[in-house]
Amino acid sequence: MTQDDELKQIFHSGWTNPNVVSHRVERFLKGEFGFPLSRTAWLEVLRQTVPGEARRKIADMGTGPGTIAQLWAELGHEVTGVDFSATMISAGQAAAKERGLTVDFVEADVEAPPFPEKTFDVISSRAVLFTLPHPGYAVARWTRLLKPGGSLVLIGENNPTDPEKLKRQYRPAPGWEPDEAYRRALDILPFRSHTDEMVRVVMEAAGLRNIRSMPMQSVMDARSEHEKQDPEYGVLQGTPYVLTGQRIEDMDG
Repeated sequence: MTQDDELKQIFHSGWTNPNVVSHRVERFLKGEFGFPLSRTAWLEVLRQTVPGEARRKIADMGTGPGTIAQLWAELGHEVTGVDFSATMISAGQAAAKERGLTVDFVEADVEAPPFPEKTFDVISSRAVLFTLPHPGYAVARWTRLLKPGGSLVLIGENNPTDPEKLKRQYRPAPGWEPDEAYRRALDILPFRSHTDEMVRVVMEAAGLRNIRSMPMQSVMDARSEHEKQDPEYGVLQGTPYVLTGQRIEDMDG
C-alpha cells in the first residue's frame, strides 16, 4: 500500500464516521448555510460566479452532505455531488429530499473522478483541497473535466491569526476524537494550511484564465449577525474566499 493509499484510508475512516457526518450536517448544512442571511449571501456569491440565466451542468467535488451542491440546485442548475464517503452522501441525499432539491450523488475519489473530459460547465469545491494528498493534481484534473469556457469555483477559508479567534473556531465533532494516525496524516497534507493566494497560483498552473476573487462582505456580515443571534454556535472566525477561473482554450489543441 502506498502512502497515498494509507492517507486516504485514514481520512475515509474519519469522514465516514456517523458522528463526523452529523457534525458537518448540523454545523454547516443546517448551521451556517441554513441561517437565512448566510444562505442568501452564499446564493448570491455563487450566482455571481456563473452569470446569466442558462442552466449549467455542475459538479461539486468533495461535496460532503451536499452543502454547496444544494445551493447550486436551488439556483436551478443540474448538479452532481461527488464524495468518497458513502455516509456523507446518504446525509446529502436525505437533506436534498427534505428540501425538494434534485442532486445526483456519486461516490468517488475527487482526485480521480470518474467522468469524461469536457463534461461540466462548472466544477466547484469547498474546504476540500486541504484534505487531499495531491491538491495540484486534483485542480488539474477538474480543469480538464470542464468544457472550454467552463468555470472552476474554489471555496475556502483564510484561517484567523488571532489566538482567541482560533480557539473559538475549533469545534470538534462530538463523540469522535481523531487518533494519532489521523493527526499525523493531517500534518503530511501539503495544503493543510493554505491561503487563497496559494490556490490562485495552483489555478494558474492548471491553465485557468480570468481568475477572479469574489466579494465576500455580505457573507462576513451574515456571519456577524449569526454570531450575535447565537453566540454559542461558533461561526467560522476566518475570512472566506471564493476564487473562480475559466478554461478558455481547448487544452488538447
